[in-house]
Amino acid sequence: MKKRFEWIDNIRGLMIILVALGHIIVDGSIDNTFNSIMRMPTFFMISGFLFKFKPYKEYLKHKFIHLIIPYFVYLVPILALQMYFEEKSYLEYFGRLVLGGPFLYTWTGVFWFITCLFFTQQIFNLLNGWKIQKIALLMFLFLILAYTNQLYFQTINIPLSLNICLYSCPLFFTGFLFKKLIGEVHLAKIVPIISIIIIFIASTFYFNELYINMKLANYGIPFLSFILSILSAFCMIKLFKSFEKNVGLNIVGKASMVIMYLHLPINYLILNFYPNFNQWLLLLIAISIPTCLYYVFRRNNITKKYLLGER
Repeated sequence: MKKRFEWIDNIRGLMIILVALGHIIVDGSIDNTFNSIMRMPTFFMISGFLFKFKPYKEYLKHKFIHLIIPYFVYLVPILALQMYFEEKSYLEYFGRLVLGGPFLYTWTGVFWFITCLFFTQQIFNLLNGWKIQKIALLMFLFLILAYTNQLYFQTINIPLSLNICLYSCPLFFTGFLFKKLIGEVHLAKIVPIISIIIIFIASTFYFNELYINMKLANYGIPFLSFILSILSAFCMIKLFKSFEKNVGLNIVGKASMVIMYLHLPINYLILNFYPNFNQWLLLLIAISIPTCLYYVFRRNNITKKYLLGER
């Protein structure tokens, strides 16, 4: 059985809470600039941190089972329910089902992440045997193309969010490099804490232009937002790695993918019947129900395979 890093589950727990927070608390009481710098980029970097090169067909099959099968198992009924409440046609339903990525919104708005992560992993695995310097050069080229997309072609929607891989691949590569850097860079615990506080203050109160929305190919201030995402994730990893156990975040972190799939459908379903429902209670419900479902799904081999992508 593959070793599980408990501290990574803690980070995932915090990041998925930030994701849900940004999607559900929309009354303007919270500035999401710092949140946007942290949440999705960190997920890609954590995936890169855990990555190991494998034979292409084996890796493709493994990730298809782990990501794409659950993706469709969740997407088919949730999108159908969304189209029903919005009184959309069958044709639109099937069109959005096939195109995915930016063509999914509200109830299914975060599903872009799954296909983007899948293709990011497959692209990076194709670089097996390349020297790090050559990969770094390619990732820099990807980043330039990502910013070109942002500045000149942002309104063009690409199916399955394939264009977002231009930005997610460099993040993934950075996470891949973290494996070596984490052991070589020694910092007092106070350093990452202070660094995160500084980034939070700067992004929240002074530089809202740093805001990142990867789904819409909005990458904030070119290079600077990217660097701050890297620094934030690195500080988080250094900090959480020094505190192995955090039971609350650990529990949520293991269920992060189920929360990713279900927090928005729960949010919109409740608001459909109770438009004035308290947002903070809604946030709690949207995190708690998927977390409980994760541990229920793990108890059955069928739900474990098709809803969690685990064997």
